[in-house]
Amino acid sequence: MPSKIRIWKWLALSFWIILGVGGLTLLVAAIQSKNIRTCKNVLVEIKGGQKKFFIDEKEVMNLLAANQPVTFKGKPLREFDLKKLEGILETNAWIENAELYFDNQQALHIKVQEKIPVARIFTLNGNSFYVSNKQEKLPLSNKFSARLPVFTNFPSEKNKWRGKDSILMEQVKAISAYIQQEPFWMAQIEQVDILPDKTFVMIPKVGNHEIHFGDGENIAAKFNRLMVFYKEVLSKTGWNTYTSVNIQYKGQVVAVRRDAKTIKADTARTHTWVKKIFNNTQQEVLDDTLNRARQNSGAFKPLIENNPDTHSMKMSASKTNPFPGKLNNEPGTKGSVSAEKPKPKALMPEVKNW
Repeated sequence: MPSKIRIWKWLALSFWIILGVGGLTLLVAAIQSKNIRTCKNVLVEIKGGQKKFFIDEKEVMNLLAANQPVTFKGKPLREFDLKKLEGILETNAWIENAELYFDNQQALHIKVQEKIPVARIFTLNGNSFYVSNKQEKLPLSNKFSARLPVFTNFPSEKNKWRGKDSILMEQVKAISAYIQQEPFWMAQIEQVDILPDKTFVMIPKVGNHEIHFGDGENIAAKFNRLMVFYKEVLSKTGWNTYTSVNIQYKGQVVAVRRDAKTIKADTARTHTWVKKIFNNTQQEVLDDTLNRARQNSGAFKPLIENNPDTHSMKMSASKTNPFPGKLNNEPGTKGSVSAEKPKPKALMPEVKNW
């Protein structure tokens, strides 16, 4: 009986020895196979927020090869330090993330995620850069210029923003994002100037006026008010009728009239620009945006006061009686406009959702 037990022990031990030797042999063979394998191909994939990219395949390969005329094809796989190569790529200012790996056909895959610029910035000193969606400062590219909203007079030259500058940059990003998602505003807003008090003034392509936007809060509501003013007032009185349009205060739009001679002189040029911009952005875009503005504001109707210098558009949330007051001096008439004395600046009651 004891002899049988010893035999089984020897058999079990022999089995494990053979299994271990076999596994070790396979491991050594796999290592040797890897050591003799070489890179057969290199595939580069670049993703980003633009249709065109700020970096290209050639620049990626130059970064990986340390700008040396070296090709990866034919290079033994054992000589590739993929983590190190990923780190080299991610030192580039325009690369958000890099991933490298080999597939079963021994092809090297290089996947690059480009940083997404959201605005073009000009500082008070005239320097220019892009800002990313993660509030990072990005250099300009000699390959192409991104079609983005332009902001001027940014107060800081630093690479990292803190405190008030960081808050201001967040507002820049928010305004820029809204402009980009609306084709009409993307075509209409030429640039956005930053004032010393950290408020914004927009310069339009069509219409010789300034748009006083205020701070970067309630962005959608302000653009809705401006769209209503464009549609209901400027489209009828002329796009050069006013020197400035103020939309920063809730529930009101205040515009300052231009000299009559200047209006007449600018009529032909403005007509051409208006036709061009509306053809490029399609009338449906304007109508859709206006409909959203109507839904947000309730019933509204512009009230033009007999003031040669100031136009104020008042809005009311009441659908049954949008303009309570008097008409033709008849007391008690509902839904009418009163013949009040003109005021230099008409204040509007608060309107829900504006």
